[in-house]
Amino acid sequence: MASVELKKVQKVYDGATEPAVNDLDLEIEDGEFIVFVGPSGCGKSTALRMIAGLEQITGGECVIGDRVVNDIPPKDRDIAMVFQNYALYPHMTVARNLDYPLRISGVDKAELDERVTQIARTLQLTELLDRKPSQLSGGQRQRVAMGRALIRRPAVFLMDEPLSNLDAKLRVSMRSEIARIQEELGVTTVYVTHDQVEAMTMGDRVMVLNGGRLQQVAPPETLYNRPGNVFVAGFIGSPAMNLWSSTYRDGAVELGSQRVPVPAEMAERIGLDAYDGKDITVGIRPDNVHDDATESSDGNVDVTVKVREALGSEVICHFDVGVSRMVIDDPDLEEMMAEGLAPDIDFVGRFSPESSVAPGEKRTVRFDINKLHFFDAETGLRIDS
Repeated sequence: MASVELKKVQKVYDGATEPAVNDLDLEIEDGEFIVFVGPSGCGKSTALRMIAGLEQITGGECVIGDRVVNDIPPKDRDIAMVFQNYALYPHMTVARNLDYPLRISGVDKAELDERVTQIARTLQLTELLDRKPSQLSGGQRQRVAMGRALIRRPAVFLMDEPLSNLDAKLRVSMRSEIARIQEELGVTTVYVTHDQVEAMTMGDRVMVLNGGRLQQVAPPETLYNRPGNVFVAGFIGSPAMNLWSSTYRDGAVELGSQRVPVPAEMAERIGLDAYDGKDITVGIRPDNVHDDATESSDGNVDVTVKVREALGSEVICHFDVGVSRMVIDDPDLEEMMAEGLAPDIDFVGRFSPESSVAPGEKRTVRFDINKLHFFDAETGLRIDS
């Protein structure tokens, strides 16, 4: 196993006007499971491929262990990679697919058989060793592809959206399976996905990229509870955080024609008073919007219910508050909204399955004012001294 460090790594493709990856600084600890996540075209797969040696680094350094590997070919970097497609040999059995990297490396038969037995046990493939890939399910094929990569005992294990070809139910089971295997083997793992649920449930840390630039790298809980900027706040979480352009004045933030109070202790702690009378961006997660408002509640907001989505375990409610919610990670919609061509985007609340909210209803919901998020309107950075 080995650590990985990216030092001001940059990738500029021929003919491109902007870098695909720009000044990426990242330290990945030995044995860590880190996930790269971001919208399509953000540079996450490009960053992974530069670690693998499949993309030439334009600037900066990639260090694996104690070696700068910029000019070292992929086969000599002691890495293994699993892609979206399984790339198994259809004419070989599972056992032969697993041991192929060892056979071409000249490993003797006794060690080869021992390592196949070990990796098959770890990946729960023991009963499938004599089958061909065509006789396996999608999840089983993915485990074989992982086993073929891991059997070499690489220093670094790279995975590029390995679950994207699986159905939703199988992806859920494979997420926990991959996390279990990584923890058991302790191999340094870099995992690329566009699915933020995968990112938040699998990684020790998650790196969020946008436009080729690092936005934030942190444990999943930190990304969710303390997003470092507006992009991370709007990208991480499903449903997305409710974000709106506002002004902080006299201890409250504006929400259209309404005002939401900010706890004095919170305002003092984060230095919000320095923004008094200034434009800021405010956010609240759907989890922190409640349908139990009373006349004496703090953070009451009058809304018009637009859509009710009953999901069994919860009710997702879309409602109009008189101001449009900001959109993150949808350039086309953002451009249309800026030109006044797109409809207003409703706010969202996540309620209990017993909630009685109904479309067309006017009612009062409660924002948990202790869970508000504040961002500088110009820089987009979190306001938190």
